[in-house]
Amino acid sequence: MSGQKNMSGLWSGEYRYDANGECVSFTAMLTEIDGKLCGTTLEPVTFGPLLGYEPEYDATIRGDRCGQHVLLSKRYVPDTGIIQPDLIYCGSVDASFMLFTGRWSFSEDARISGTFSLSRVSTRTGASLAVQLAAGA
Repeated sequence: MSGQKNMSGLWSGEYRYDANGECVSFTAMLTEIDGKLCGTTLEPVTFGPLLGYEPEYDATIRGDRCGQHVLLSKRYVPDTGIIQPDLIYCGSVDASFMLFTGRWSFSEDARISGTFSLSRVSTRTGASLAVQLAAGA
């Protein structure tokens, strides 16, 4: 896994709020093509209109990577009922492309912010898994 020099794959970790230290686990499935990133995240419902009704929120992410520097924008999908500015994740990936860390904040209000850390679980993306399954692998 450590030979891959892009961020495509499954990542797992947590984000933490600066204000109260609350920690929330989440996963991200990323696809990177020529430094452009897109994907989805999944996290437990810890706030918002679905609290107590649904177990998880999903969101879409888009961004860019230049070298080891990464900038992502996260938006919860409309089904969540969350209406808020995008979340911005700014950080760096280590030299082995196995650990992605940094800070997050709202695009319109940096006072609500925190840190995040994601570790690579797999380099396989949904697309590569589908190709392998179709080929009988």
